[in-house]
Amino acid sequence: MQTTTHSSLGPSLKRTVRPTLPEDRFDSAGPRHKTMNGGSEPGWRGRLHSVDHVVTVRDVKESSPNYKVQNPAHHDFARYVLPVSESEIKEQEWRGKNANTTAPPSPSSPSESSAGSEITLTSDTVDERKNTTTVSSPAVSEEQQRFLNKLLEEFRTVKSFTHNPGVPKADLKLLDGNALDQLESRLSVDDQDTPDSWIPRSSELRRLTGKHPLNAEPDLLCLYEAGMITPTKLHFVRNHAAVPQLNWETHTVSVYSDPPGLVAKPREWTMDELTSGEFNVFEIPVTLGCDGNRRREVNMVKRTAGFNWTASGVSTSLWRGVPVRDVLLACGLRDTPAGERWYLNFEGADEPSSGRYATSIPLTHAMDPTNDVMLAFGMNGRVLHPDHGYPLRVIIPGYVGGRQIKWLKKIWVTKEPNKSHYHIWDNKVVPSFIDSKTHPLAKAFFEDESTACWEQILQSIICKPAHDEHIEIADQSALEATYTVQGFAFNGGGNRIERVELSLDGGRTWRWCFRHFLDLPLRHGTKYWAWLFWSCEVTLRELAEAFEVVVRAQDNQKMYQPEHITWYDSGMMNNSWYRVRPSVVRDPGSGGIRSIRFQHPVAPLDEDGGWMISPDVPQDTSGESVDALPSFSLEEIARHDKADDAWIILDNKVYDVTSTLSWHPGGPRSILMYAGKASIAPSIEYKNIHDNFAHGRRDECLVGVLNAEGIKAMEEDAKRAARELQELKEARVGLALQPDVFTAAKLVRRTSVTADSRLYTFELPRNVDGAPGRLGLPVGQHVQIALHFKYQAVMRSYTPVRPVLPQDEDGTFDLLVKTYLSIEGSDSFSPGGTISNYLDCMVEGEEIDIRGPSGGIRYNGRGNFEIEGKNYHFDKINLIAGGSGLTPHWQLIHAILSDSDDSTLIRLVDSNKTYDDIWMREALDTCAAQHPKRFKLWHVVTNPPEGWKYSRGRVDKALLEQHLYPHEPGVASFLCGPEGLIEEVALPALAEMGFKEGLSAFVF
Repeated sequence: MQTTTHSSLGPSLKRTVRPTLPEDRFDSAGPRHKTMNGGSEPGWRGRLHSVDHVVTVRDVKESSPNYKVQNPAHHDFARYVLPVSESEIKEQEWRGKNANTTAPPSPSSPSESSAGSEITLTSDTVDERKNTTTVSSPAVSEEQQRFLNKLLEEFRTVKSFTHNPGVPKADLKLLDGNALDQLESRLSVDDQDTPDSWIPRSSELRRLTGKHPLNAEPDLLCLYEAGMITPTKLHFVRNHAAVPQLNWETHTVSVYSDPPGLVAKPREWTMDELTSGEFNVFEIPVTLGCDGNRRREVNMVKRTAGFNWTASGVSTSLWRGVPVRDVLLACGLRDTPAGERWYLNFEGADEPSSGRYATSIPLTHAMDPTNDVMLAFGMNGRVLHPDHGYPLRVIIPGYVGGRQIKWLKKIWVTKEPNKSHYHIWDNKVVPSFIDSKTHPLAKAFFEDESTACWEQILQSIICKPAHDEHIEIADQSALEATYTVQGFAFNGGGNRIERVELSLDGGRTWRWCFRHFLDLPLRHGTKYWAWLFWSCEVTLRELAEAFEVVVRAQDNQKMYQPEHITWYDSGMMNNSWYRVRPSVVRDPGSGGIRSIRFQHPVAPLDEDGGWMISPDVPQDTSGESVDALPSFSLEEIARHDKADDAWIILDNKVYDVTSTLSWHPGGPRSILMYAGKASIAPSIEYKNIHDNFAHGRRDECLVGVLNAEGIKAMEEDAKRAARELQELKEARVGLALQPDVFTAAKLVRRTSVTADSRLYTFELPRNVDGAPGRLGLPVGQHVQIALHFKYQAVMRSYTPVRPVLPQDEDGTFDLLVKTYLSIEGSDSFSPGGTISNYLDCMVEGEEIDIRGPSGGIRYNGRGNFEIEGKNYHFDKINLIAGGSGLTPHWQLIHAILSDSDDSTLIRLVDSNKTYDDIWMREALDTCAAQHPKRFKLWHVVTNPPEGWKYSRGRVDKALLEQHLYPHEPGVASFLCGPEGLIEEVALPALAEMGFKEGLSAFVF
């Protein structure tokens, strides 16, 4: 990258610093240390529990390699995660921790397509030449002839299929080429207080169970229009817990047997060993579908135990991996004796609330080479996305999604099926009279393998017309126009779909739908692992006159999908006819049709709509009248936000959920993230995932209702926030800094400014056309940066010192940050600043995430401010800065002095401990010298050098009265710095001088 000199920052910003890191940084053993319970542990992990030493962010960062920078080919847009939580650093024990010592200052911020394989859609378009097939019967009409030509072309296409050898076209790609078409690069705000803060996820995925863990599906029409290979960012996601923070370079998978001896040479495999060439690598398209796909339709018949998947919980990707069969043979798998049945078990590295997620399949299925059971490490030409199992997962083509273990950690052979909770109690279809897992007969059915979901089920879906699609009819002749109904279909077990049919008369007659296949969809002569697309042409009049548009598929055993839904408690494996209902709007005068509207069975998420009618909502069983319950304000509820005192709001009722945290199936974190918060999100999430049992337990926790003011405030605030966010997003199109997602920014340079302060230069992502990215930060506002720790992101707000104005933009931005180093002594301790120490350890090429703009103060130029939504004009402004609090003031100074027509006058009082602590000293002196009438500068230093011409000591009222503009109309004061300076000194002094906070005194 070209080096740029920023003269406005002055020559004092010099001397590039690069940290020297040990060659082997990964958790080196080091000496052992005593823990509070007398045990011992090695390295920083051991010191974390030691009473003799403390561990800092710097210790962990320097011992934890960023493999993404070292080996970019093995990583996607997922972020580096520090393997420790901020609370573990801050809350560690040490001798004398509770002694009355003077702690060092706490850190503060200024406010402190498809991939490598050439898979294409085989078009049903044929040569328009007439009579391509000789037809002897003169009775064939022209319309029938056109149909026959297309039909025979389809038959010839299917007949021409040959075995797909599955040879990858190229090596796994880096983050270039079509990376942004396939992958989301930005982080969702919704994930930043969860352990998945580091994972980029597309906003086009609809979250079905709230923020965490992620269970999400794309819009059905978007899924279809994305093509036959689903872009990775649109692939449905089913997670049971936080995504494990794994690396290709350190991950291993164990292969063994229980009992021992079934596998002669058990061993642990690294990723490089699996992929380096010992095993044949193959790549094929495979459709994965969740067992619960279309469950929301089942829930509309009667509530099940599961949440609301619509028809888009299915996707097709190009999977790359090695045969599990070959790996087992390399480990010395013995032959299964006659008369015995052995099982192949898989377990992931994730940690759901009911134990490790594990399952088993018959070993014979995995050992059959025509079943293509794969240990997959590639997806759509790149490494696996974290949500889809990075770095290693199982792909069992033709099986349901629940058997295809992600984040694969263990593979073992047994003589009995898996005994884990999820193998027994999940992915099962039990008889419909078993209406809950507490039924007296439930255990017998759930524990039997006959109720397990194995192969995927025959399925067909209508995607066009889409849900809530409207077709305007210009005049009645337009009803004779052709409309192409389109969708997809898939099957399990590799069985081919022989036909797809459409009915417009309730199933009395059926029309042929033309099938469209992927290129080379056939494996081993008989296996079809991926979906097909289908289409059928009808007239708009036929759609308008139809009660329903119905699709069904037939497999190679001539079995059709069932007509109606069969209810099961799990709500799984629903493959009844998919029905879309049209309705018409008629002209009140002529009676002619004006438009046609289509409704699918259900709408996505919790949205209203869909032609199916919901079952009765469970009644409140609390036994108390809502009117008799106490009411609470939002302020009262906000005080109950801790693990030992947690209240949440559901549908304007208040629940004390403290007692549920210990047993909640989703774990306590999914509840605590909403404790004490005024949010409608938990109400939405609760409806999506809870059953009658949960309703009963919920009602036991009811303590009151939200008062009328609180209800109105939540409703209005939600509308206002949504409206303002949309307006801000529209205004910021094309800018790197966005209000609702986090964007990665790469460190390209670090410069030492003082002994403990650094100037960090970060590069923004380039635009699609290759032009440098633009920050677009309004003057006076901040950038929120996020760094990713073990359980959630750690976020702070900083004000860049460049760019300030549009003409300053060059594709980079500068953060000036003071590093709060750790202090460890016999009677005092501070682990130092979390963010600042992390930044100080970064190497060039590493990334932070940024989001914004944030902050309530915005300078619009020439004395005009927008502060907390209100407009102000000031002719003179006072600036009070303490240490690193200078940065937002610098933005104001630079913006005002760069505009010769801006007559705003500025006075700055800048407070620091020492002369060397003064930030941007030469730049400020230059501004004061060049603009003596517009800008007055005064320094206050506790310990100044000899010959110091400014103030010595600390800020007080007398000093402020001497060097600031006095209070009068058109004068305002702005403050930024340590809490002690602002709250205990400056604001009280300004109040005595006549300034009023919120009207003429404002804190950044």
